[in-house]
Amino acid sequence: MENGGKINSHTFTILVAFFMIGTSILITPAGLAVDARQDAWLACLTGLLVNLLLVLLYAALGKRFGELSVIGFCERAFGKWLGKAAGLVLTLFYYLLASLMVGDLGFFLTSQIVPETPIEMLQILFVLTISAAVYYGVKIYGRAAEIFFPIMLVLFLLLIVPLLHRFHFNNVMPLMENGIKPVLKGAYSFFGLQEMGVLLMLYPFVGEGKGRAMIVGTVIGGIVLAITTFSSIAVLGASLTANQLFPAYTLAKNINIGNFIQRLEGNMMLIWVLTIFMKVVITFHASLLGMVQVFNLKSEKPYVAPLALGMVSLSLICYPDTLFSTRFLARNWTALASFFMIFLPLLLLAVSVLRHKLAVKKQ
Repeated sequence: MENGGKINSHTFTILVAFFMIGTSILITPAGLAVDARQDAWLACLTGLLVNLLLVLLYAALGKRFGELSVIGFCERAFGKWLGKAAGLVLTLFYYLLASLMVGDLGFFLTSQIVPETPIEMLQILFVLTISAAVYYGVKIYGRAAEIFFPIMLVLFLLLIVPLLHRFHFNNVMPLMENGIKPVLKGAYSFFGLQEMGVLLMLYPFVGEGKGRAMIVGTVIGGIVLAITTFSSIAVLGASLTANQLFPAYTLAKNINIGNFIQRLEGNMMLIWVLTIFMKVVITFHASLLGMVQVFNLKSEKPYVAPLALGMVSLSLICYPDTLFSTRFLARNWTALASFFMIFLPLLLLAVSVLRHKLAVKKQ
């Protein structure tokens, strides 16, 4: 299996932060506001704590299985054939996730930026760029992430700082007016949109300190999302945030400094394109690596372009319209993601511990 070299923990931290922010920066505030109203930012922070617990679980798996990816975990824990079956299902999940994000990008661009451009054309251009990044491997797109990350942070600050004078703190009050249940409901939806377990596929390509790097990257990404959610509620209010498809994009339109600096939604568009690009690259690469390991292929490179174009077709099938996709995400996605991100890792850890105890008992 070709991997394009190894990366250090610093690069992995940045990749984790990009992955955490991903599609969420544009759409998460709306979903959280629906569930938790003015407490959406608290739901975001609670979801971050859940993600940190999951990262500790993934770190425990990484220590137990060494340099194996999660597909290797499955084969080691469940045996060859059952492990390969679990690995195949996991690989298909990664591919579906990547395709859905391609659909997210296409819909956003055609609905907000370039409505006259065919969505298929935009998606093809996007996946071809992704193909190039994946083809050259994790070391190359890791370096790209190191370049993009400070740019993304500067653009983010240029959005948030001009909005500070428009914060209405009564919009985020009273805290937990309806108790903790809406906050927990929002947190459940939040962590389901992060899919942090995908990053286990990159574990074999990361040097020392991968567990700590994953924790730091998760915290950075979570703070960015919490600030975005708090800003959306403080400026737009809970009701308007909940009714917007892309509240963070609407937030950027509200910037007005002395009637001179106005409408910085281009900044938000660039932030989102950068973060979703990195998340799709990682997820698509994970699906290719999974395919290589399940079918014992020599290299993923011959399959990069055809499977990338296949994502366009799958995204159009899975993303017929916004209403369908929103309902699907709200009703089903978190449960589906929870199976792969929580239940499967817990099962892997439990089986591994049990096998170890049985082996010790035999000796």
